Amino acid sequence: MERKLDLTISGSQLWLRARELAEGEPAWGAGNRAQGVVILESAVLFDPLADEEFGADVIVRVSERFSADKRAQRTLQLPFAVPADATLVLGSPSEELEAGVPLPAGDYTLVYEVCVGRDVFYTLTLLAQPCAQATALKADGWGLKKGQPLQPGVF
Repeated sequence: MERKLDLTISGSQLWLRARELAEGEPAWGAGNRAQGVVILESAVLFDPLADEEFGADVIVRVSERFSADKRAQRTLQLPFAVPADATLVLGSPSEELEAGVPLPAGDYTLVYEVCVGRDVFYTLTLLAQPCAQATALKADGWGLKKGQPLQPGVF
């Protein structure tokens, strides 16, 4: 299943959540800025790698396997838990949209890709097989190295 959403991205943040964010969330530490992601229980905040406010297509898909997009500039793999009766929400400080992709409760692998085609777009792929460690799947021009572990929490 796949859904493409047009999201207004602002505040240098893009998130996917399966729970409500508490007061003070999203929060970024210096370490999170360096790795480009805040990994929380049932919520992930990404650096969209652009500072201005802009509209972008964000593709949310559930798949049996991951096939990397050749246009991807950044690719991250993260554990992502979906609690019972959760609704997936895609958002940024200026807008939130229901992802419209129903998922049963469980542990998943979330793969985040920042892609450049005619315009910048984002792909979030949820795989039923959970991963144990968050990692960068490729080296990128913003400091991540292929296989680099990514730290959870705010730091």
